[in-house]
Amino acid sequence: MASAGLRREKYLLTLGIVRVLDERYVVLPRPGPVLQMILTNLRNRPLSSTNMDSMCKSILSLYHSLVTGSKDFPLISFKGFFRSLQTTTPFVRTKQSRRENTTPSPFTGAPAGMIVRTATSSSSPPNMLTPVLPEKTELGALKADRRNSVRNMEFDGSTVTRVISTVYRSESTELTNRWRVTDYGANGHVLMSVLCQFTKKSAQYAVTPRQEKRKDTEEECSSQSPSKKRLRL
Repeated sequence: MASAGLRREKYLLTLGIVRVLDERYVVLPRPGPVLQMILTNLRNRPLSSTNMDSMCKSILSLYHSLVTGSKDFPLISFKGFFRSLQTTTPFVRTKQSRRENTTPSPFTGAPAGMIVRTATSSSSPPNMLTPVLPEKTELGALKADRRNSVRNMEFDGSTVTRVISTVYRSESTELTNRWRVTDYGANGHVLMSVLCQFTKKSAQYAVTPRQEKRKDTEEECSSQSPSKKRLRL
């Protein structure tokens, strides 16, 4: 179990969108031209700039999931900019070779089944569950679990296997605006594993269309249902 004083490395990712290049997604509702996401490192070694840059390709995919509820996570091409800002770190500023710690964190060291994320302070989110992701990739098992979306992606000339996993409050209750993103390198070992969540401002514009769509569906079903016959007295 994680200790009460455990701090996690966190980043604020900002995606500036000048234009969505894929016509299928140009009407995706957004809070203006900027999307912001909070990224939490789930491992006991610091993230690299390459890890951060690789997330640029998945932010719109995750936002599409938030808006539509889809688990397809399509790669959406766009024209714009991307930047990352480290907001919290438990790592001492030393050379990268001395900062490395390959000991699995409590997230990756949990038993088979589901992984539990324990709240570390009164302001932390509730316990969260995600599918177990091994230290060394087993593609067959990862793809067999429908809670995982698995695809190969190219970053800086290298192929990475990216796994986007659903996050749950309990084994039957899915959390919205939470995803776990895990990358495996060519050797099959984990490169990064992070928890992603859009900021409140970015997320509030995504929730509204889903609520309106659900309301329209409920009203349509209600109008199509047969009216009850009145009893004569």
